[in-house]
Amino acid sequence: MVAKSGLTFLPIAYRWCVQTGRIRIGLLLAILAAAAPQLVSAPPGAAQGLANPCQQAPTPGDSEITLLSGGVERTAILHVPPAAAGQRLPVLVGLHGAGGKFFQSYTGFSVLADSEGFIAVYPNPIDEEDGHTFWDISSSQAGGGPDVQFISDLLDYVESNLCVDTSRVYAAGVSNGGGMAARAACELSTRFAAFASIAGGYKSLPPCQPTNPVSVIEVHGTADGSVPYNGSPPDGAGAVRPWLASWSEHDGCQGPPAVSRIAPRVARYDLTQCAEGAAVEHIEIFGGNHQLPGGLPPDRGQASTVSATWLVWSFLRQHDQAAPYGVAEARRRRRA
Repeated sequence: MVAKSGLTFLPIAYRWCVQTGRIRIGLLLAILAAAAPQLVSAPPGAAQGLANPCQQAPTPGDSEITLLSGGVERTAILHVPPAAAGQRLPVLVGLHGAGGKFFQSYTGFSVLADSEGFIAVYPNPIDEEDGHTFWDISSSQAGGGPDVQFISDLLDYVESNLCVDTSRVYAAGVSNGGGMAARAACELSTRFAAFASIAGGYKSLPPCQPTNPVSVIEVHGTADGSVPYNGSPPDGAGAVRPWLASWSEHDGCQGPPAVSRIAPRVARYDLTQCAEGAAVEHIEIFGGNHQLPGGLPPDRGQASTVSATWLVWSFLRQHDQAAPYGVAEARRRRRA
């Protein structure tokens, strides 16, 4: 238990040119390629080449981006809502669960983006030889590894080519994608204002030490058989409430959570007295399985009484990028 918060959240390989006169050019291009992500293909209507992408209205709809990140081609689907020139839009990074590229249709976030006015971008994990896709949330590499780097490169592209409110950048994921949202928000806490994890897996996440407070909403069913609510035996690794307690500590939250019943079989726990305006929220689905409540098509198990997509966006949209921890808070964290 985190006593201070009062929470009950316990239980390119470059081909060298043989001609002498081309060797120096080859070296220069290789150095440039290693220094920054390259755009392989871009969506139509992106404001490429403009000093200020807010000078023109974006082209709404879906398109595919292909970037070279760390020397590897990575792809993403970009959804842009109708917007006027000069209108700065929030950004949501949507992260698929393991084994598929389904988050956009499953959640309906793009439909919501059109009505709420935010950009949604859905990065894809690397396709393995066996066709399995999985985010590497446990990478021990500095900065979080290639997947975190890809997300950072993708944000660089979106922020450079579309009119973005950089104070309102969010991440949301389901299952393995929920764990990836947590890892990205931790490693890139100076970029993300808030993140959401739905039925997320936390067992293999390394310790987190964010630079800035990051607000978090977590949605989880108590009967989840894939990533158990109370963690994996024998030691309860990845249990939801201790993981939330660690984030409440990161965010400097005080006092017990406010508890409310928001729908049949659904409780909400809110911690709002946190550093720099951050907040921690938990949606507990009693008897809920490994599912995204309100997802399309519906998951197996009991019928959902809430929409996780709407609950998540309703939380995220309230939060702006938090300032770095204050001096007193930084000292407290060093002593902890």
